[in-house]
Parts: sequence; structure tokens; C-alpha cells
Amino acid sequence: MSSSELIAELERERDRRVLSIQSHVVHGYAGNKCSVFPLQLHGFEVDFINSVQYSNHAGNIEYLTLPTRYEHLKGQKLTEKELEELYEGLTLNNINNYTHVLTGEKIKTSMNLNFKYLILGYCGNVTFLQKIADVVKDLKQKDSNTKFVCDPVMGDNGRYYTPKELMPVYRDLIIPLADILTPNAFELGELTGSPIETEEDCLRAVNVLHAKGVKTIVVTSGVTGAQTNESLRCYASVKGDNVYRFTFPRLVGQFVGTGDVFASLLVVWLDELNGDVSEAVKRVLASMQCLIRKTSNYAQLQVDTNSRAMCELRLIQSRKDLLWPPSSDQIKVEKVEK
Repeated sequence: MSSSELIAELERERDRRVLSIQSHVVHGYAGNKCSVFPLQLHGFEVDFINSVQYSNHAGNIEYLTLPTRYEHLKGQKLTEKELEELYEGLTLNNINNYTHVLTGEKIKTSMNLNFKYLILGYCGNVTFLQKIADVVKDLKQKDSNTKFVCDPVMGDNGRYYTPKELMPVYRDLIIPLADILTPNAFELGELTGSPIETEEDCLRAVNVLHAKGVKTIVVTSGVTGAQTNESLRCYASVKGDNVYRFTFPRLVGQFVGTGDVFASLLVVWLDELNGDVSEAVKRVLASMQCLIRKTSNYAQLQVDTNSRAMCELRLIQSRKDLLWPPSSDQIKVEKVEK
């Protein structure tokens, strides 16, 4: 990438506005702290609502002898009433540079909201998630071109890290509204009622969610029977069209926030490439490989110096790779025969 190409990319103007409803952490990276920056880097306007605000993330990392999690967690969860107050504040300040109205049962405002993409990530409360379903329905009623991107954050590696009561809400209310869905294998299995261990299990479950109306599904990780010690796989499927298998190197370490970065970059490249899911996912994976490799290298430095600090994503340090993913012959893309 030449300097002139980089400048041109940074100066691009996009007529794209995203509403991102995810978690927020003061320190480190998770939820909106991961998703907003890549989108803005690519020229997307992002309005974000923090479903929770925590001092730090509550997730687990895995890297040799480094700590796996923070000892303490403090913060707040956004309530339905507080969500209402946020919207009322926007209205009172006459911030009306949107063109659609977002209303729910108890949100009494007259704002105009023009969101081309609505991204939903972590939500730890059943009633809040139900309210999001109302918001999505209203957005789609106002503008059928609005895309709802859902990362159904529930758990990973065989266990929940959100309340199990969220799953029926995702399955019955949220999933049928989604245009783009990015579950891991555990979440896919919970949403369809069938454990995901093999590629066949994965594709069968994907078809179940297509039947609920989801157009594009990217299974980001966790299909254990399709992985090796050296490589990982993810899958992308477009309803009524092709299914793709992506094989890429397994890097050392697991870090919090990678799924949030993945979802935001997927929005960028699906928009840029007019829905070409095979090329879009390949570019996302190229950026993710750079981000994880840079984070892994930093984690190794911490190990070498006997540091006991938690290792966070090297998101800012990877901004060039997030903006302009390098070409990579280590990412293999194959069309899966149906």
C-alpha cells in the first residue's frame, strides 16, 4: 500500500451510519471499544449505545503463563428507563440529522434516525434485549434497506458467559430479524438445539437459521472437528447461494474482543464489495490474523519479562492492517459443495 493510496483511503467519504449497541469497557478492549474504531477508521459514522459500562472486561484470555482474567469487575448495566432517557436527550437537543424514527413501547420521542446498519453485540439483560427487538422492527419498518448485524453473544467453548435466559430471546425474537449473523459454533448449536462438532453439523444448523430468514451467516470459530493443531476454520453461507470454507493458521493465544472486531470489519467489507461474502470474509481474516499475531507477539514479550499484566488486543497498533488488509496466501477459500 503506497502513501498516496493510504491517504486516499483515509480521505474517502462514505454515506454510511451505524448504530452499535454493545458493551463498553473503560480499560482494554471489548464490545463497542473494539467495534467503533475499525468502522470509523473506514469512514463510517457510528452512533453507539453502551449496554453495559464496566471497568474492564470479564472474559478469559489464554496465553502461556499470563493471567487469564481480571480479579475484579465494577460497573453498571443500562436499563430500559436509561435507554429512554438517552433518546429523550437527543430529542431535546434537536439532534435531528437522521431520517428515520426509532420508537419502542416506552420510548416517547420524535427523533429521525437514519441507520444503514444496526449492530448488536453483548447484552446481559432479557428485557433490554427484548427492547432491541422492538427497535429493530421499527427501523426495518421505516427503511427496509437497513441491515441488522447480530453477534449473538452468549458463550464459547461449551459454556455460557451470559444468562441462559437470553437464548430463547435471541432464537425467537432477534434471529428472525437479522440480515447478517456471526455466531461461534457454541452459539450456533444453542440457537438450533444441536451440538456443533463437525462441518456437517455446522452446515445443517446454518440451514436451520436460513429457514428463519437470516440471509448471511458467518460461523466465526469453534467447529472443533474441522480444525487441526495448525489451522482453524470458519464458514460463510448466503441463503439460496454459496457456502464457503475458510482455512487459516492457528495463532498462539486467545484474546477478548476478537469477535467484536470481526463483526465490524465484516460490515465494512460486505458494504465495500456489494455483498461478496467470500472476498469480504477473506479480507476480514487477513486483518484479524495481523491483529492477533501482533497481540500474541506482545503477550510473549510480557511472558519474557515476567509481567503479570493482562494482555489486551493491540487494536490501535494494528490500525494500518485494519484499514488495508494485506494479501495472504495462508488463507484458503473453498466453495463447499451442497
